Amino acid sequence: MSDQWHTHSADEPAPQLEQAAHVSPKWLALTLIAIVFGVLFVIIVLVVYYNNYMSKYDASINETTTEAQASFEEKIAVQTTRNSFEWIDRENGIVQIPVDMAMDLVIADYEGAGS
Repeated sequence: MSDQWHTHSADEPAPQLEQAAHVSPKWLALTLIAIVFGVLFVIIVLVVYYNNYMSKYDASINETTTEAQASFEEKIAVQTTRNSFEWIDRENGIVQIPVDMAMDLVIADYEGAGS
């Protein structure tokens, strides 16, 4: 005796065809290989783009020779000004001295004023 599930009546629709009945293992393997190589290609393109972008960005940040030259010349000018003594106004006795020495003189004045 069979179950009721196995019995079919005349009012049932016609059976459907099997889904994916003709899957080719060769095409499945080729599709898998294409997907793997496609993902690897995208990763390689992104890595190359990122390295190229970052090297240009790093160069624009660190290799600014024109700005560095101007900054270097400004530092040299400040150092020569700091290390030189020159008269600003001889009649009134105003002399330009290095900042370090001026700070030491001001500190010495304040130390002497307290005692």
